[in-house]
Amino acid sequence: MEQAVKKGCQLGIGGVGGQGVLTAGKMLAEAGMVHYNHVLWFPNYGASMRGGESECVVILSDEEISSPIVHHPQDAILMDSLFHEIYQQKVGPGGRLIIDSSVIDPKDITRKDISIFSVPATDSAMELGSPQVANMILLGAYLALNNVVSIDAIDEFLDVKFKGSRHEKLISLNKEAIRLGSDQLSKNLQ
Repeated sequence: MEQAVKKGCQLGIGGVGGQGVLTAGKMLAEAGMVHYNHVLWFPNYGASMRGGESECVVILSDEEISSPIVHHPQDAILMDSLFHEIYQQKVGPGGRLIIDSSVIDPKDITRKDISIFSVPATDSAMELGSPQVANMILLGAYLALNNVVSIDAIDEFLDVKFKGSRHEKLISLNKEAIRLGSDQLSKNLQ
């Protein structure tokens, strides 16, 4: 039986170009449009296509969203060590930070008033045969932590968005990666 979906989120995702930071955020936002009255995906990236700073904010809410600028998001996904200093300061007190522990040492996160969740996303993606799905592993971990959108809703989004496209062959791999991330985080919570 599917769990009830929580009401809303403010999520920041940080990494570098080419990691799928924007893709993960956009996927969450588009899947969230089914459940929420107000959805915002706000990307921010440098001029470099690969290797430059890349981040986005996703807000899912039943209330009107007054601004795309979120100074202290509730939660953040951190995909590269470039952002660990920035995002550990950005997340609001009591917030949660999901880090790719394949590339970020959890000991580098020094704040004591936030919760840190380590997921070896890059290593796990390599085991699945594609480093490009580390973003989906971290998205799955986030969904296990904060059930703002169900994994089934993400599956439906993938089926609709990529069926018949050149990316169709990646649908099952992305679904597998999302479930792997969800399972990894769920085991950490037990």
